[in-house]
Amino acid sequence: TNIARALEETLAQTSDERPQVLVFLTDGLPTEGERDAGKIIARVSEIAGENVRLFTFGVGYDVNTMLLDALAQNHHGTGSYVRPEEDIESAVSSFYEKISKPVLADVALDFGRVQVEDVYPYPLPDLFAGGQLVVVGRYRQGGSAILTLSGTVNDERVAYPFPNVRLQTEADSS
Repeated sequence: TNIARALEETLAQTSDERPQVLVFLTDGLPTEGERDAGKIIARVSEIAGENVRLFTFGVGYDVNTMLLDALAQNHHGTGSYVRPEEDIESAVSSFYEKISKPVLADVALDFGRVQVEDVYPYPLPDLFAGGQLVVVGRYRQGGSAILTLSGTVNDERVAYPFPNVRLQTEADSS
């Protein structure tokens, strides 16, 4: 499987004019061409436009999940895995059902005056109907904050403020 070449050739056909959704389906590990996962991830990041959404499907047990997860996460997508005994057609149908109903793209979360670090995942993935966004991170001081979830809906920027969110520290909960 020449993962690097397949991705490079596909990305060469994308356009910056509109969102591009790529589904990368593989049954294994990079065994031809570039085999170093770090180099493949770096090369894809180099040539993929900001509008590329990369979703990965790994089929079977012999799949480089770290590579596929990193590719998907770095490009606002998600990774899915199908074991040999599972129905791939069902998994692909479920995936299509999910991405056919986008709710919010280019998702961002503003924590107001709260100093936040080590936020994961980064970048935040797009949201689809029926999906959820779980974000973890660290903050130094608790208190009341206004969190604002923002993104794009039909090429329009939208923001959803959540006022008076109470952030607690360990000292607050004692």
